[in-house]
Amino acid sequence: MDRKMTHSVRAELADAIRVRYRLATGKQKRKMLDEFVASTGYHEKSAIRVLNGQPVTNRRQTRNRPSLYDEAARGALIVLWEASDRVCGKRLKALLPILLPALERNGHLWLDETIREKILAMSAATIDRLLRSPRSVTRSKKRRRIGLALICVPKVPVGNAVECDHHNYRKSLCFLFTQKHLLFLQKSCTLC
Repeated sequence: MDRKMTHSVRAELADAIRVRYRLATGKQKRKMLDEFVASTGYHEKSAIRVLNGQPVTNRRQTRNRPSLYDEAARGALIVLWEASDRVCGKRLKALLPILLPALERNGHLWLDETIREKILAMSAATIDRLLRSPRSVTRSKKRRRIGLALICVPKVPVGNAVECDHHNYRKSLCFLFTQKHLLFLQKSCTLC
């Protein structure tokens, strides 16, 4: 045949022929095998394995273990994600140890200790997986991303901002580092 068969059609054909193939004699098996090879495109030895084997049932594997993260942890993660301007999971993971205490300190977020530990223990992949549905709802066609770094760069002379004693320069430098390098937040905020 010139056309290719899909996997499901091949499986249906094998299921239809399998019982007759097992009950057939040698010459009948050869004829059925040749027809099966010609119609499916299988190699002869593969066709013999398929016809002599058990039918394959494609069942979706079910998860046997319960989820570690409940709706409370997921809801708190969504709040943290929104507060961090919807960054990706990898950046949010690096930002969580800084952002979570800051939001709790300023009274914007109150978490139970178990939920707090769960959120801080999450991997970046788990964060991305838990935020998949909120991302799909909030994602628009145009991506607006105006970072603080772009706003602060023209206002702050970076070369002498560290040496300058003026408080505004140091504060702007702090915001400059928060957008580009999240790990510098703690170090740069000590300048203010």
